[in-house]
Amino acid sequence: MKPFLYGTIVDADNFYDRKNECARIAATLTGGNNIVLYAPRRFGKTSMVFKIIEQMEEAGFICIYFDMMPVFSPESFFRLYTKALSTKQSSLDKFAQTFTSIIKSIRPVISFGQDGKPEFSVDLANTAVDETVISQLLDMPELIAGKGKRVIVFFDEFQEVKKMENIKFEALLRSKVQQQKKTNYMFFGSKTHLLKEMFNNKKRAFYNSASQMTIGHLPERETIEFLQKKFSLSNISIDKETAKYLIAVAADIPHYIQFLASEVWQNTVNSKPVVTRSIIDDSVHNVLAHNNDYYMEIFENRSQSQKQLLKALAYEGKNIYSADYIKKYRLPAVSTLQRSAKNLISKGIIEKKGVEYFIADPFFKMFMMQN
Repeated sequence: MKPFLYGTIVDADNFYDRKNECARIAATLTGGNNIVLYAPRRFGKTSMVFKIIEQMEEAGFICIYFDMMPVFSPESFFRLYTKALSTKQSSLDKFAQTFTSIIKSIRPVISFGQDGKPEFSVDLANTAVDETVISQLLDMPELIAGKGKRVIVFFDEFQEVKKMENIKFEALLRSKVQQQKKTNYMFFGSKTHLLKEMFNNKKRAFYNSASQMTIGHLPERETIEFLQKKFSLSNISIDKETAKYLIAVAADIPHYIQFLASEVWQNTVNSKPVVTRSIIDDSVHNVLAHNNDYYMEIFENRSQSQKQLLKALAYEGKNIYSADYIKKYRLPAVSTLQRSAKNLISKGIIEKKGVEYFIADPFFKMFMMQN
C-alpha cells in the first residue's frame, strides 16, 4: 500500500502539523463565535476541518459537515442538509418528531439501507421547497442541540450558496446565524476570492459576521520529518536536502507534496533504497509526459490574453499590473489583464495570495516553462 495519500481526506498518520491552526479554530467555535477560513486549493483545508471535527466531537459537540458543491437547487439542499443533520442523531424516531414539529408540510421517511441500518429521508413529491420551508429547516440545528449540547455546522464550498439566489438563501442563513444561541458555524471553500467577497463586502449579508483566518504552507521541518518517516516504512531513505528539493518542486503545497512523493515512491520501492534528486526529476518528467495532453488542453482553451498571462506567471507573479511587468512580458492593457486574471482565478487555474498571483498546479507551471 502506498504510504502517501492525495486527492482524498487525509487523516490519522497521514495528517501532520496544523496544530496551532486547529487549536485557534476550535477555540473560536468553542467560544461561541463563527469563523471563515481562507486558503488556496490543495492546502489541506478539508482534511484539517475533519481533524477539528474529530477533536470537537470528542469534547461533546455535535458536528455537522455539509458540502455545498452537490447543491443545485433549494430542493437538493433540503434533501442533502436534512440527511447530514440526521446522520448525527442517535434516534431517528426522535429526529423525525423534531422535524415534523417545525416542518409540517413535508413528510419524513425512515427506511432501511442495504446494510440494514435505518436511514432518514424526506418525501418532496407534492411540496414546493420555498423560502419558508428552507427557513424552517435552518432552525433544525438549534433544536437538535438539546440541553447542555452545542452544534457546530461546517459549510464546505460555502461560496456555492449563489446557486440559491432565487430564495435569497444567503440573507436567510445570515439571519439564522444571528439568532441562534446553541449553534455556531465555520465557512470555508476552494474559491477564496468569492468567499472574501462574501465576508468583506459591506453590501453582502455575511459582511463582518465571522472571524477570519488563513492557512499557509506547512512548516518545513515537520514536512521533512513526515517524508522521511513515510519513506522509511518501505525501507527507503531520503536525506534532508533531498526532501527540501522535493518540497520546493511541489511548490510547498500539501497535496502536491504527497502526490510527488507518491510518484517518487513508485519509482524507488522495488529498486532503489535511496531517494535522489535525479529520481525526483525523473518522476516529474513522468508526470508531465502523462499529463501533456491534459495540460495542453487547459492552455489551448484559454483566450490569447489569458495565454500571455499564464506564460508570464510561469516565471513571476508580483506586481502583474505594473508598467514594467506588462512591458517585460508584452501583456495587454491593464483592463484586459484584470479580466484575464479574474477568469483564470474563477477556473481554478491561478490563485492569488496577498499581492502575488501564481499558477495553482506546480506541474502545469513546469509544463508552461518547458513549452
